[in-house]
Amino acid sequence: MFSKEFLKKKFSDEYAKHYEVELFRHEGFKRYVCQCGKGYWSLVERPNCGDSIHEPYSFIKEKPRQETYVGFWKKYEDFWKKRGHTIIPRYPVLSRWRDDLYFTIASIVDFQRLEHGKTVFEYPANPLVVPQMCLRFNDIANVGVTGRHLSCFMMAGQHSFDCDDKSKGGYWKDECIQHNFDFLTQVMEIPKEEITYGEDIWSIPDFSSFGPCIESFSRGSELVNSVFTEFRRGDNDLIQPLDMKVIDVGWGFERLLWYYNGSPSAYDAVFPKEIEYMKRRASFEPPEDLARRYSRLASGLDVESAINMRAEKEKIARTLEISLEELEKTIAPMQAIYAIADHSRALLFALTDGALPSNAAGGYNLRVLLRRSLGFIDEYGFDFELIDLMRLQAADLRGLFPELSENLDGISDILSHEKRKFAESLDKGRRVASQTISSNKPITTKEMQVLYESHGVTPELLEKVAKSEGKKVEVPTEFYRLLTDKHSSRVKEAKPFAKAFEGVAPTKRVYYEKPLLTELHARVLAVRGNRVALDSTIFYPEGGGQATDKGLIASREVIFVDHVDDVIVHELTDASGIAEGSVVKLVVDKDRRLALMRHHSATHLVIQSAQRVLGKHVWQFGSRKEVDEAHVDITHYKKLSREDREAIEELANQKVLEAVPINFKWMDRGEAERKYGFRLYQGGGAIGKTLRIIEVEGFDTQACGGLHMANTSLIGAIKIIGSEGIQDGMVRLRYVAGAEAVKWMQKEHAVVEDASAVFSVPGNELVSAEHKLYDEWKERGKKLLKADEQLAQLLGEKLISQARADGKGIVEAKGLDLAQELVEKIVLRVAEEKGLSAIASNSSGFIAVACNPESGSDAVKLLQSTGAKGGGSPKFARGKLG
Repeated sequence: MFSKEFLKKKFSDEYAKHYEVELFRHEGFKRYVCQCGKGYWSLVERPNCGDSIHEPYSFIKEKPRQETYVGFWKKYEDFWKKRGHTIIPRYPVLSRWRDDLYFTIASIVDFQRLEHGKTVFEYPANPLVVPQMCLRFNDIANVGVTGRHLSCFMMAGQHSFDCDDKSKGGYWKDECIQHNFDFLTQVMEIPKEEITYGEDIWSIPDFSSFGPCIESFSRGSELVNSVFTEFRRGDNDLIQPLDMKVIDVGWGFERLLWYYNGSPSAYDAVFPKEIEYMKRRASFEPPEDLARRYSRLASGLDVESAINMRAEKEKIARTLEISLEELEKTIAPMQAIYAIADHSRALLFALTDGALPSNAAGGYNLRVLLRRSLGFIDEYGFDFELIDLMRLQAADLRGLFPELSENLDGISDILSHEKRKFAESLDKGRRVASQTISSNKPITTKEMQVLYESHGVTPELLEKVAKSEGKKVEVPTEFYRLLTDKHSSRVKEAKPFAKAFEGVAPTKRVYYEKPLLTELHARVLAVRGNRVALDSTIFYPEGGGQATDKGLIASREVIFVDHVDDVIVHELTDASGIAEGSVVKLVVDKDRRLALMRHHSATHLVIQSAQRVLGKHVWQFGSRKEVDEAHVDITHYKKLSREDREAIEELANQKVLEAVPINFKWMDRGEAERKYGFRLYQGGGAIGKTLRIIEVEGFDTQACGGLHMANTSLIGAIKIIGSEGIQDGMVRLRYVAGAEAVKWMQKEHAVVEDASAVFSVPGNELVSAEHKLYDEWKERGKKLLKADEQLAQLLGEKLISQARADGKGIVEAKGLDLAQELVEKIVLRVAEEKGLSAIASNSSGFIAVACNPESGSDAVKLLQSTGAKGGGSPKFARGKLG
């Protein structure tokens, strides 16, 4: 069976072919087999392969070095420069170029592009090194606890492409492991006798790409994994070579710095100033000996391998020979500080690159980090703000990532908004947590997810509330991983008719060459039911938010146009009689086409205007361009004010008045990315080697497959007609352009004219007239309410007099023409009198009963005696007559 285990055994059996490199031979490394079954290479015979599963970390120093993050990067960078590698800037932590991922999870992702479902590579230099910051959310529960786990880390990627072709800069295993050995021994200063190289394999799940990898270990730490991607799974499970060999070496930079410095934890190595700042502001300092013992223990910890969080904490406490209470007093706050250091850096990079915390898509995972951090600050009463921590981090990293300091004020505004929302949910969350704990039942992962998503209850909050109530609660340790896995990638569904058009030749897209052409003759290539494919077309298919063209083919109505890769598929009301090979006439609805083009061009102006008015965090999340209206969904953390909308509209219309040319050109994907950056991908990731670039000269540039006007003046006026929050962290802007804008403004003007006639005032006085009318209405309402209350009082007095005259303890009034509130006031007034009870109902069937405590009557029983449905207490009940 084709599997990872099968490949491991096969490659291990053929170790000389897959793992033995020249370095091993000339340095004298010998091959051994570890007790775990892994083959490994070492200069000295040793009991195991060197992985941390076999031995604890032994690189932690009594007096650690003090090398900084940026300082160590300079050492790393200089090493690779001297060995012919180009050092390129990092890519965003949001993988805008990949439609299947939200975040950059590895440095190799920078260079991967999807073309018709296949992964291809786009790289700016060869070989290269990139300081790629990555975000992963599968180990959140471990962050801060183990001493080594991070949600944000640098994969200092070392990459070589076209490895069989040295003329293109490529190199393969021998050179790669030689570089590895030189770096470890010369820069990291590790004695070669302390290095072991372990054999393993790497593969993506479907085995369309895999190869051997060589892990580098020293003193219990895996320092790097060198992946040699060279094979794919072929027909009949045969191992086939890839078209391009790729070296993917992901140096975990934080782990390298940790090892080099010998700090107690990775956090102490990476965030020394931030940790010192937080400890000082929190007036917290754990016992030094206990902290050192814990850091050594932390190397073997994995929270998710435990049954529940509390059980894991108890295990740690026993190992350290302290009580759980002492652990929570001394170690737990330190773990929280470590976690906040990591989470705040992850948020700093993500928000700098244009992400937002939210309840949707990748923003969901960012909010998990943010609320976990705020939860720790609240739980331990820490006296610092996340933005102050981020300012410190940005300053520390300015020598490597100066962009982190560019938008701190904007980030501060976002965090303040999120903090307010968190505070609002916290009180409710505590109440819900208390109710949950009172059930004394184990909490399932699904229940925990509902608690978090619906009420903002984090595992940490649940544990805190349980402790305050003297109870124990078992929180599932895999909670954060399962929660964030759903929001780390995206899946596109295949079109149901796609297979029917496999093998059909690509369609020539005439609409790109001649967007105003509305008639054409074309040859029919395929007919599948009522769907038709042609050799060329002027019909624009639905895509990029632009609605489909409509019109006629062979005098049959075209109701929808779609595409399957490069084949344009036209859906007709009836395709019977249209033969493959025949030539047919195409006629596009011109007015519809022009309206769609205006709205698409207007969309580009609106998006760019929104970014300039609201901030760099604004990205397009989706859009729709119809004939009568268009909208674009943008990422933004709060509702738009009228001033926001007016500023966006004013800037967009300014560009219309300037008659800016709208140009399009086809560009090589790599060239376009290098020239314009990843803001290109507002509408989605790269889908081909060549991109169609739409440029509103000097204002906006996007990769876009839509149809546009040649000049902004041809769009006509743009009118924003509304904005609304469609989900958390996302705002929809609705607008009309050109003739549709004129129609909309004419309708609005007609409404103003009609209202002016009704109020007998000019249009510019309508607002004050409306306010005056509203004030008069409110005053009249107050008077009516007062009159109603007086009436209820009088009716109550009348019923009391009636009861006294008749000598009855219960009085009744039926079918009153009064509101529900007044009926209640009547019976309550009667019940103020000693020994009396009252029953009253209105014409709508509402009924109320009130009983004086000394009446001897029960309001609920009296209500039931009338046949009404409802309830209440012995003193007061209400309901509805059947």
